[in-house]
Amino acid sequence: MPVFKHEEKLSPEYVPEKLPYRETEMKLLFSFFSSILSDERPFHVRVYLSGAVGTGKTSLAKLFGQSIEQEARKYGRKIRFLHINCRIHKSLYTILRKVAEQLQIDLPRRGYSDEEILEIVAKFLRSNGVRLILCLDEVEALIAEEGGGPVYLLTRSGEDIEDGSLLSLLLVFRELDFLERLDSQTISGMGSNNIHLNEYTRDQLLEILRYRASEAFYKNTISDEVIEFIAEVASERKDARYAIDLLWRSGKYAEAEGSDVVTAEHARKALASVYPTIRRENLSYLSKDEKMVLLAAARGLSTNRTMITAVDVFQLYKMVCEELKSDAKGYTTFWETLQQLQDLGFIRLSVVSEGAKGRKSYIYLPGIPAQLLEQELMKSLSRNHGHAFS
Repeated sequence: MPVFKHEEKLSPEYVPEKLPYRETEMKLLFSFFSSILSDERPFHVRVYLSGAVGTGKTSLAKLFGQSIEQEARKYGRKIRFLHINCRIHKSLYTILRKVAEQLQIDLPRRGYSDEEILEIVAKFLRSNGVRLILCLDEVEALIAEEGGGPVYLLTRSGEDIEDGSLLSLLLVFRELDFLERLDSQTISGMGSNNIHLNEYTRDQLLEILRYRASEAFYKNTISDEVIEFIAEVASERKDARYAIDLLWRSGKYAEAEGSDVVTAEHARKALASVYPTIRRENLSYLSKDEKMVLLAAARGLSTNRTMITAVDVFQLYKMVCEELKSDAKGYTTFWETLQQLQDLGFIRLSVVSEGAKGRKSYIYLPGIPAQLLEQELMKSLSRNHGHAFS
């Protein structure tokens, strides 16, 4: 049985019907662009949307575009939302030609300046009663290529139209420091309608992954425990795009192995494939005791568990020491070794409060499949210390 019901719903291009934790920003976008929906003479709206990688800027912009086009029909308006990525279309000329193409305006291949194409677009909008929201995504690429001139021209495009501006702008970029590249006139023309998206927390990533998993996977093919594990390992980067990619890759590893469920081991393989943190040669630098503690953790997690308590790993560590005929260290030294392994990036420690039961320390592997790690450590310990494992 396949694990994916709708695999495409984990693709970077897919725009979900809702964006958890972006409802406030969606309402703000509608508020800023309200004149385009309701006014007979809309004014030239300029909004810029900022935020780090993986905060949902592009998805929010596209979902807003779909939603405002639908809403416009209720008002008897013709609104077109065009999304253009400036890393693909790096000049104003190619952007305007793309706009004309999307609006089905016939343009000769050569012979028009940026200003002339913009005027042709404006004439089309006026004669057809269309209100255009032009979304320029990753607009830093356009500014890096051509400076602030294109932004200035676009922000001033609707000032002289008596019956209201029919072209508005939504500029999407990562950091506000890109404004430092613009002159004061351009900055003034852009206005101050900024919406900044904060990075997602671990709990927010978890809810996003639960929602996307429910859309993409068949029921009961991926457990909440595995989704929590992916959210935990992705939370350091606070990047929803990265977390969703890990979710998809986990499913692909399950699919490749013919498994009808996505396990923790599949998730670890996915993580190692996109963000490898451990290499084989790094293992050779570990002390014998560090290797034995790490081997104990790998053994405990090789049964498709997402995490294991430090107490359980300590018991497994003592068993490894018996196999190697080596003296086991006490729990305090064992705990210090765990912390060293975390500092080196081999494991992660998580201390969880369990109410009346107190606090428990959990261990999980962020960057390598448990079974592969176990195999490599067994080879290393057998080779370097002259012992074979029973």
